[in-house]
Amino acid sequence: MNTIPPPKSVNDLWNRLEEMERELRFDGRSYPKGMCSFPFKLSGQGFFPGGDGLWRDLDQLGAVKDGLLPRSGVVFLGNDFGTLQTCNKWKRRGYEIVPTWKHLKYRIQSAKIPPDKTFFTNAILGLREVGSALDKKCWQTMASFAQFCGQFLSYELEVLAPKLVVVMGPDARVAFDTLTLNDRPFRVFYTTHPYADFGFSQNRLTEEIEALAVAWEKD
Repeated sequence: MNTIPPPKSVNDLWNRLEEMERELRFDGRSYPKGMCSFPFKLSGQGFFPGGDGLWRDLDQLGAVKDGLLPRSGVVFLGNDFGTLQTCNKWKRRGYEIVPTWKHLKYRIQSAKIPPDKTFFTNAILGLREVGSALDKKCWQTMASFAQFCGQFLSYELEVLAPKLVVVMGPDARVAFDTLTLNDRPFRVFYTTHPYADFGFSQNRLTEEIEALAVAWEKD
């Protein structure tokens, strides 16, 4: 009888990423010029690979978790983590606390998705060394970097074996659609980026949540 293997740990993802970074594919660097690897890992809430990508309730934002990855759940995919300066801002606190998290959790809970079935990650790896986290940057023009990110995301999704991948916002959609992935035995749901939910009417937000609920419940 076939059995589902136990969930792997987020450490497996970090270890695989570090292996790829040590290959120094970009003129002897881990990342293309203008980008760098994460100087540390957040111990609390944070999108992977800056954090462990796992759900935390509001009173647990700084808590260290066991690192076990959910299977047959939902992967929420953003574009990238942002800048080195942004990352360093969270070092002392140990976790991210930004509008994206607040709005995204509201969507998830309203759509009745089990929090322990969620994982939060980015299509583009590494950190931008300059600029603002809100600056537009198209990395898809660098074919070798798109391949690098796609190779890791393919591994990540294979480990997580999600039921649904939620691609958040136009930048993540461009990145996701450009990446070269293996077969996709999961559904893909494209949605707006939750960072901007404060600008939506309640009716518009309700539509987004209802569509997410349908995508999750669909067989």
